Amino acid sequence: MNRSMCQSAKDYFDTMNQVLSRIDYDIIDKLVNLLIEAQHNNRQIFVFGNGGSACTSAHFGLEFVMTGQAGGPKALQVHSLADNIGLLTALSNDIAFDDVFSYQLASLANAGDVAIAITGSGNSPNILKACQWSKDNGLTVVALTGFDGGKVKDLADIQIHIPSNNYGIIEDLHMSIGHIIGQRLHLLLS
Repeated sequence: MNRSMCQSAKDYFDTMNQVLSRIDYDIIDKLVNLLIEAQHNNRQIFVFGNGGSACTSAHFGLEFVMTGQAGGPKALQVHSLADNIGLLTALSNDIAFDDVFSYQLASLANAGDVAIAITGSGNSPNILKACQWSKDNGLTVVALTGFDGGKVKDLADIQIHIPSNNYGIIEDLHMSIGHIIGQRLHLLLS
């Protein structure tokens, strides 16, 4: 994986603008529609990632749950699988780090639910294992990726790809996608 670095603030934002012009925006709307369908069918949504993507998965959980309103539509049932540090360290220590997400999915998920993997490289063993488990057990697999999409792109029913080799830009745009989805859900579910 060839990671790029920007030389200045202007370079960073110029690069981000170039990347923005190459994103498939229609696929983001496809994910919004999937999440609306999941809400209508009382399905759960599981979001997970490593490192900065773990933080993004927690933020996605916040954005998606906040679409519910008192007296209005029920909030989406969203679980960020990276949020429970005690569980993550227990699973890593007692089972294997490669199983931290798939183990939780096996305990909580049902066919028809949605698994959203957030990953820059698309090649982390624990992400791949969770996506394979999800696919094998009837979940819809969504992958937010960067670089070349990695191996996870072959497991995804929906892939939102950020065509960049810069982790900062990838993670910034993954977070922006979460905000876009949250705003779209709020408008459509109100």
